[in-house]
Amino acid sequence: MDEKGEESRESKNDDDDDDDDDDDDDEENAAIGGCFFLDHVTGCRSAMVSLYKRRKSHIKRGLLAVLVALYAAYFIYALYYKFGDEGSIRLLWVTCLVVAILVLSLIKSCLRPRLQRMSSSKAVSYICQHHKQINWFVEHITAGYCKF
Repeated sequence: MDEKGEESRESKNDDDDDDDDDDDDDEENAAIGGCFFLDHVTGCRSAMVSLYKRRKSHIKRGLLAVLVALYAAYFIYALYYKFGDEGSIRLLWVTCLVVAILVLSLIKSCLRPRLQRMSSSKAVSYICQHHKQINWFVEHITAGYCKF
């Protein structure tokens, strides 16, 4: 300090200098909370991502069940409230169409392994390899019978 009680300019610059080895300024900036909140948000996000990766199928099924239940409640209420107008008839047809498509895709996914096992048999593979010759033969045989 000089005669007036003020610090000299050189000592003031030495305390604010971040290039030296003392970390007192860095600790003060960290204590303010600049990265504290961001660290908790990042940690929370990482925990949610790991939970989703571990329970992906359960989360998807639960979300699908909630959506189906909400749509069923809407559908039932809409038909109960006013049935017979054009909007309710459209809702009924679209719902039936979606349900039919879902049922057909479910049946297809259940029957796919059985159909793949059948298509890997020797007879089916022979037919797949020689289908042009078989078609030609069948066409000529049927054409010969039709002439008589």
